Amino acid sequence: MLDPRAPRCSPTAARAPVRRTQFMEGIVFVVGGAGYVEYGNLEEWAAKTGRRVTYGGTEIWDPEGFVGMLRDLGKAQT
Repeated sequence: MLDPRAPRCSPTAARAPVRRTQFMEGIVFVVGGAGYVEYGNLEEWAAKTGRRVTYGGTEIWDPEGFVGMLRDLGKAQT
């Protein structure tokens, strides 16, 4: 969990107890290939918890595209 409002402490200072705050909206961004399965799992979790989540990535892969990418990587290795 990353909380930009949390106070920063130096490595030598004793850590203060972490106070977790609830949130209702969040953004999940994947650097690299984001997938529909991840998206579906995240949407399911958001529906269960009553939260709103925005999901994105530098690339969105469907199963066919993912297998094609793996095939191309395999050809490049040989």
